Amino acid sequence: MPPIYPQPFSGIAARSGFSIAVSETRAGQFIRVGITSAAQEKHFGGVLRPQADALVLRLSSEPRENHILKIALAELEEPNALSIAGGIKGSISLKLTPWRQIANGKRPAKELPVVGAEANKSVMLKLPEWARPELIKIGQGKSIMEG
Repeated sequence: MPPIYPQPFSGIAARSGFSIAVSETRAGQFIRVGITSAAQEKHFGGVLRPQADALVLRLSSEPRENHILKIALAELEEPNALSIAGGIKGSISLKLTPWRQIANGKRPAKELPVVGAEANKSVMLKLPEWARPELIKIGQGKSIMEG
């Protein structure tokens, strides 16, 4: 039987370092995704620099995947690359156009649990119900005449 090594109790649940919120300005609603410096170091190999680094976000409307947000490290010139904004204590954020209809008003920041990762390249996060892309129904978007 392998040995068991007890660990000290910190009393604080481990945080993912990723969050999502909805904010409003006169121009309209936007979704804000925030990433702490600790989460950047853990999942992307270091603190990202807004002037040199970018991220690609991927969502799916497939039933098995619509609860997952994939965030991948990218070069600024890559297709679909999003520039990042710097924040306090090395944190970064992205302001995004909503990808689905969201009720008017703000939504406070909610932590996004990590459900998978590829070291120093990407991370997969579980979205709250309100942020999940709407599922495409069978035949939606196709003409009846198409097979």
